[in-house]
Amino acid sequence: MNIEEIAIKIELLERQNLSKSAEITNYTQSALTSKVKKMESEIGQEVFKRTPQGLKLTEVGDHYLQFLKQVAQQYEAFLHTVGFTQAHIQFGTSHTTIKIYGASIMNALQTSHSPIDVDFTVESSTSLNHKVHLAELDCALTSNPIKHYADLHYDLMTTETFEVISSPAHVIDFNRQTPVTLLVLSKGCMYSKALAEWLTHKKVPFTMKEIKSVSSILDFLEIEHTLAVLNTKLLALYPCPDLHFYEMETLNKVIETVFIYKKENHKQSSILQLKQVIESLLERNEQGDH
Repeated sequence: MNIEEIAIKIELLERQNLSKSAEITNYTQSALTSKVKKMESEIGQEVFKRTPQGLKLTEVGDHYLQFLKQVAQQYEAFLHTVGFTQAHIQFGTSHTTIKIYGASIMNALQTSHSPIDVDFTVESSTSLNHKVHLAELDCALTSNPIKHYADLHYDLMTTETFEVISSPAHVIDFNRQTPVTLLVLSKGCMYSKALAEWLTHKKVPFTMKEIKSVSSILDFLEIEHTLAVLNTKLLALYPCPDLHFYEMETLNKVIETVFIYKKENHKQSSILQLKQVIESLLERNEQGDH
């Protein structure tokens, strides 16, 4: 039984978007198109309707998806029964979280000999929250999202702080309400949203630009009327030039980091094992800070 092929079929049928599935699976879009054609050839009917809005599951396709999910669950249950306990966890993190904790989490899993195979998905906290709710991800470690779903746990893991910075040569006077450029790692990040709301309240016009590299953000701060918002722990990982740090009254710079997972999930024991590994890691980090 090729369980990986079953997982790819489930991905294709659930997402109904070949380009997005290509990004996630690292297959080319043409390769996934071939897999869809092979899938339809195997069962003798179309699994997708081609519409102007994109692919839509046929009734047969939906039945096939439910069948594949049952096969995958039964196969995993079989592996547990015969003593093979490695669990495959789809784990989401924000752009900041992966940069701070990603390598440490993987190292901790390896050194603890944990039987968990983790695949990382990196997106904004809002998107991760929604994907865990839809069961597209098993769990996520990210900033506490604004919306809480009734079917999910939001377990507080730690608190993070963030900094608003600029070059000391270009200190911004917000009272003058001069237009500024705000540099962020992710527009969907809770830090980005918090600062955007603060600037809006202060009636400071701004343009938000997403820059994926912290070092690039630090370089861009040499431009006049430019500032950035970054997690304090993340900023500490980089050799920083002289920076101006803004106190910014009424802006709460504390953000909760939570572990999100469904209240009912057939992988619950493995998800909680991963949570314990992360908790131990965060506890060691906090002790190191003191």
